[in-house]
Amino acid sequence: RAARINVAPVHKMKAFLSSMAASFLIHLICMSALLLFMTYILKIDFGNRVGYIVLTTFTGSLTGLTFGSFVSALVKKSENLKVAIALSVTMTGSFLAGMMYAQMKYVVMSKAPILAYINPVNLITDAFYTLYYYADLERYFLNIFLLFILSVVFSIGTYLILRRRRYASI
Repeated sequence: RAARINVAPVHKMKAFLSSMAASFLIHLICMSALLLFMTYILKIDFGNRVGYIVLTTFTGSLTGLTFGSFVSALVKKSENLKVAIALSVTMTGSFLAGMMYAQMKYVVMSKAPILAYINPVNLITDAFYTLYYYADLERYFLNIFLLFILSVVFSIGTYLILRRRRYASI
């Protein structure tokens, strides 16, 4: 299938953006259903910042999809290896963001703060923490901006890898 897409007379960027748009739409529908379920069935009160929660969810979804496409384009091995690499990076990011050991977030911020700013898991959790604990939204918008930048970097990286890929035959 990839070989057929590659030899099709469609620009690589157009093909990439159309497939990402379809994936993003499906993911947004699933995430919207989850938010509606949590709000109306589980009766979780998100307070008066629901719009920001939705923005964080959508931005985090975009970052996750672009990261997945980047890993898939970068690794030229089996699908199982691609999934293993994506899970390993995500779990490492989760650990460094304090999702498994709460104090790790503070250790990273004090010892290697750059990791906190390039770790998508940390940016997403920090955006949610900021909405919950702080009245000022400056830190929140920094997290959202950095997530968007990471999405752009992953997308450009994916495009640069895919545009060079050639197949001998279909």
